[in-house]
Formats: sequence, structure tokens, C-alpha cells
Amino acid sequence: MSLKYGILGLLAEEPLHGYEVKNRFESLLGGSWEVNFGQIYTTLQRLERDQLVEAAGQRGDRGKLAYRLTEGGRRALQEWLTQPESGPQQVREEIYVKLLLSTRLANGGLDDLLAAQRRVYLQRLKDLSELEEGARRDGRDDLVLLFMGAILHTEADLKWTEAAAEEMRQSKRKRKERP
Repeated sequence: MSLKYGILGLLAEEPLHGYEVKNRFESLLGGSWEVNFGQIYTTLQRLERDQLVEAAGQRGDRGKLAYRLTEGGRRALQEWLTQPESGPQQVREEIYVKLLLSTRLANGGLDDLLAAQRRVYLQRLKDLSELEEGARRDGRDDLVLLFMGAILHTEADLKWTEAAAEEMRQSKRKRKERP
């Protein structure tokens, strides 16, 4: 999720200052995405520059400034909410670069890398399952869907490591069979 649109969505509910935006954004995602205040305030400044949000009154106690959505912000948020995700599949993840370099450098560490990555994915599945269970107990159906999606993606990543390991084993066998 884009931080920009997450902030717009929170401000669509009511005016908030940066500290409230940060806390509600992190709560919205069940604590699975931590943002720092710098990201929040930089994004709010850009949104204000682009006339998607505006100050809601004067600075309050401790210099806090609340923001609210403008009509342009509401239109931008509504448009974003109705559009399917169409970005390209991410092939720039670090593990993919490591895989490509390990195969090119033939340093023999690929099997170990894939085994270690598999352990990481298995731990991630365990952690996500616990988060999903907690969300179910708390009645947070929105977070259940979020964590279910993350579990399915991690299961696919795990399947990929297994397929990559098998592909490498077959490749080694073919090289040995060649005269």
C-alpha cells in the first residue's frame, strides 16, 4: 500500500495531525508496517503541495497542525480505491539478485542460500499465521485478509525456493552427463 493513499484514507475519516496519522496508519496494518515521523511529515507536505490535503485550522498545543482532505484529495483517493493493482511483478527483490549472481559466479553457495532462504520463509509463515490468528481473535477481518494475502505470497516464495533448488539439481545433473 502506498503511504500517500494510506494517509489520504485516514484523513477521509477525520482531520488528524502527523502523530495521529502515524499511529493510525500502523494500527491499520496491525503493526506490520512501521513508519517514521519524517516519512509522515514529508508525505503530508507533498500532499499539501499537491492540494490533496490542507491545514484544518491553526496549530494546536505543542505546535501540532491537523490536516484534512480536500475535494481533490477525495477524488484522488476514490480513483485509487477503484483501480486494480497493475504494477509490474517485482523481480528486483534481493534474493533474486543473489540467486543470479550465485549462479554466474559458480561459488557453490547456491544450495546453502536457498536452504537458508527456505528457513526464513518458514519462519515468516509461522509469524504471519500468529498475526492472522490474533486478528481473528480481535475481530479484525480487514487484517485477516491482509495477513492471508501475505501468507499466500510467502507460500509462493517458499514454492519458488523449492523449484529453484530442483532446477539447480537438474542443471548439475545435465552438466555431469555432458561429455
